[in-house]
Amino acid sequence: MKTSALVALPALTVLAVLFSSAAYAGDAARGRQLFENTRGVTGKAVGNCANCHANQAALREMITNRGGKPSDVASVRRMLQSAIDGAVLGAVNAKAQYRGVLTPKDLDDLAAYLAGAKQSGGSSPSPLAQAAGRGRTREAGVPGS
Repeated sequence: MKTSALVALPALTVLAVLFSSAAYAGDAARGRQLFENTRGVTGKAVGNCANCHANQAALREMITNRGGKPSDVASVRRMLQSAIDGAVLGAVNAKAQYRGVLTPKDLDDLAAYLAGAKQSGGSSPSPLAQAAGRGRTREAGVPGS
């Protein structure tokens, strides 16, 4: 009986890891659209992520500074949800506008985009942010803001 439990435990661990990654499988291209044009994609009167966060690199730096792992989709997804829920210092009021607006799929897509930003050239401002003349995060507590 103990031998079968020892064999089953590693198998369950592997399955849990596989399914947890799949649970956050978002559409990075749609995530970029949401980041740059949140209002347009959602059809709701909210601010665009890029208005304050300028580009993926700035937001990834913020995620790192707050103890998250910006290359890990699940970590980014949790950080986004916590910020919207008001559980992240400095985000309580700023992110309240997204409560009830961004769906779980929206958050999955944003997380996929942000987590992949390093590989997709996330160090330069998005075209929308460049057009607005923004080049860095304006959120309190981020170096350089």
